[in-house]
Amino acid sequence: MGMLSVDLLVTLQILPGFFSNCLFLAIYDSVVLVKRIVTLLSCADGSGAPGEWQRMLTSAGLRSIWNSFLLDANKQLPAFRQLVEEFSDVADFLLVYIDEAHPIDGWAVPEVECNAFKIRKHRNLEERCLAAQQLLERFALPPQCHLVADCMDNNANVSYGVAFERVCIVQEKKIAYLGGKGPFFYNVKEVRYWLEKSYGKR
Repeated sequence: MGMLSVDLLVTLQILPGFFSNCLFLAIYDSVVLVKRIVTLLSCADGSGAPGEWQRMLTSAGLRSIWNSFLLDANKQLPAFRQLVEEFSDVADFLLVYIDEAHPIDGWAVPEVECNAFKIRKHRNLEERCLAAQQLLERFALPPQCHLVADCMDNNANVSYGVAFERVCIVQEKKIAYLGGKGPFFYNVKEVRYWLEKSYGKR
């Protein structure tokens, strides 16, 4: 299957979830608008007037929703896997599985076939390790990259401000690169650029 066909397939798979989220934002904006109108009408003297209103359904909001579903669909793990294979001779790679962002018994997202993980909120370290194993089974990592699970106190998540995807490069016990937070600002290309600048292109 060509790259164009793969991209089209991913797009078709995430469209239902994307439109359902857009509908939710439209309903939310409508409810807020009605409440503001009622408040204005009930405060004829201007006292207690509602403050500034920032709509949720905007072009920026739509782009954020789309990028979120697109990144969740691909997870950028194939690109990360390629980085590991190309730069493992100069860098050690470690993937830390942290608290689940979208557990089915928590803040779940509409199910998308290419992202059909059904994981409950971790109640203990054993459950978190089992969830990490599911990730490993779905996206086979190169042997040069080790997979570990964060402790139940979410120490790694808090220390590096992950919530819920982030790439960090540690060099000589100091953070040399700290990528943006996922899903909107998580960018494997930046990591490749840093590695190529430091160790040359592969």
